[in-house]
Amino acid sequence: MFRKLATFCLTAVTVAVTVLLSANQPAQANVILHAFDWSYATVTERAPAIAAAGYGAVLVTPPLKSPITQECRWYQRYQPQDFRVISNCDGDKESFVAMINALSKVGVLTYADVVVNHMANERNGSTTFPGMDVLDEYAEDPDYWERQRLYGDLDGGLFNSQDFHAPKCIRNYGNRDEVVKGRICGAGDDPGLPDLRDTVSGDNWVLEQRKHYVQTLYDLGVRGFRVDAAKHMPNAAIRYFIPDEIANNTQIFAEIITTGGVGDHEYNLFLEPYLRELPASFAAYDFPLLNAIKQAFSVGRPLSEIAQPYDTGNALENSRAVTVVTTHDIPYNDPFRYLILDPVDEDLAYAYIMGRDGGTPMVFDDGTTAAPPFGQTDGGRWQGVWNRDLMVRMITFHNRMQGISMEVLHADDCTLLWRREEEGIVAINKCEEPRKITVDTQFKFKWFHPYQDSLTEDPPIEITESSFTFEVPARRARMWFAI
Repeated sequence: MFRKLATFCLTAVTVAVTVLLSANQPAQANVILHAFDWSYATVTERAPAIAAAGYGAVLVTPPLKSPITQECRWYQRYQPQDFRVISNCDGDKESFVAMINALSKVGVLTYADVVVNHMANERNGSTTFPGMDVLDEYAEDPDYWERQRLYGDLDGGLFNSQDFHAPKCIRNYGNRDEVVKGRICGAGDDPGLPDLRDTVSGDNWVLEQRKHYVQTLYDLGVRGFRVDAAKHMPNAAIRYFIPDEIANNTQIFAEIITTGGVGDHEYNLFLEPYLRELPASFAAYDFPLLNAIKQAFSVGRPLSEIAQPYDTGNALENSRAVTVVTTHDIPYNDPFRYLILDPVDEDLAYAYIMGRDGGTPMVFDDGTTAAPPFGQTDGGRWQGVWNRDLMVRMITFHNRMQGISMEVLHADDCTLLWRREEEGIVAINKCEEPRKITVDTQFKFKWFHPYQDSLTEDPPIEITESSFTFEVPARRARMWFAI
C-alpha cells in the first residue's frame, strides 16, 4: 500500500556611544561549524579537534536519502529521494549516529540541515518517491535498509503526484505565492525540483512526513536544525513540522536569503513575516547584517556603517541571529557570488562577528570533493578554514566574551573600536595604512592591568591614563582580552 501509517533551519570621528548593544537578548554561547559536505565519518574523526578549536555545534550534511554518484556533486545532497532513510554521498544512518555520539562525548552538538521543501530532480521529472527502483533496492537487502531507516514502512512509497504543486518554475521571486508554490529551476529547460504541497484540504500527509522526520532526528540526538529553502514554505507549515518541544530545546534557524534589512523588498516579503509570525525560538541567517558587512568593506564606503547595525535595521536581534561571513550558497550559486568578500576583508569580517555581542557566529568550511565548479570552488579557498590558527584565535576570544555587553567607542571610515565591558577590546582597520585610535578610558577599562591580543603574540598593552591610543596595523584586527 502506497501510504502505510508512518511511525513518525575618513574623517576620523571618535564616537562615544553610550547605548549598550546587548539590549535585545544574550548572544548564543557557541560558534557553529558548517562542515559543508564533510562525510559523517570525517566529522567523527575530527570531533576532538573540533571541540579543541572551540566550536559548540556542527552543522552537517542533510541526513536523508539523496543520489550517490561517482562525482558526488554538492547539490545532490540537497535533492531528497526519501526522508525515511539516511543514505547519501557523506554516509548513512549508522555513520550519522556514530558521529552524533562522537561529538556528544566531547561536548559538541549536532545540527542537521533539513531539506524538506522539495524532492530530487530525477527520472525525467518523476513525482513518485522514492520510486520503484529504490523500493526494489530496499526489498533486496531489508536488513541493511532497516538499519538505515529513520521512520516509516519501506515496503511502500513516500510521495506521489498528488503531493506536489503543479510543475511550474519560479520566474518572479518578488511574488510570494509563486515562490511558495513554484519550483526552484536552473537555466534553460530545466524542469526544476518537484515542490511539495504544504497543505491539502483534509490531507496533511506532507506536513506529517516532515514532522516525523524532524522528530526522529531529534530523538537521535540532533539539537539544531537549519531549515533549507524556508522562503519557499509557508511559515505555518514550518511551525507545524517543528513542534514546541523541539523548538524550545534546540536551535532552529532558517535560510532566508535577502538583499538587505528593514525596508528591503525581500526582507519585507520573506524574512519580516517569518520573524513576526513564528515564536522567538525560530532564528534565521542574519543576511541583513551580511549585506551591511559587504557594503561597509567595499571601497568608498565607511566602516562606521556597521557600528550600530541593529539600530539601522541591518541586523537581526541577538537571540534570533545566526551571523555569517559566507554560506555555501554564496560561492556555489552565481546569483549570490556578489556577496563574496576579498580574502583579507573576510578575515576582518570574521573578527567583526566573533568580536561583537550579537547572534551565533557560523564558520563555513568547504569539504567538497567533486571537481570544480561542483566542488572545491575558487581554488579550494574555503577548505581548511575551520582550524586555521587565526580562526581558532578569534573563536577563543568569542568564547571568552560570552554574556559580556559591548559599547562602541570609535567609528570612522577605516576603523571600528568597541569594548566588551572591562574584559575585552576589539579594533578593526580595513584601510591600507596603520591607524591610531585615541579614546577616553575613564570607567571603561581596567587600569594598570595587561590586555593580551588574542590574534598575535604581541606584548600585552596596559592602560594607565584617562586616554589611550590604540594602534591597529593596516588591514588587520586586534582582539585584546584582560589577562
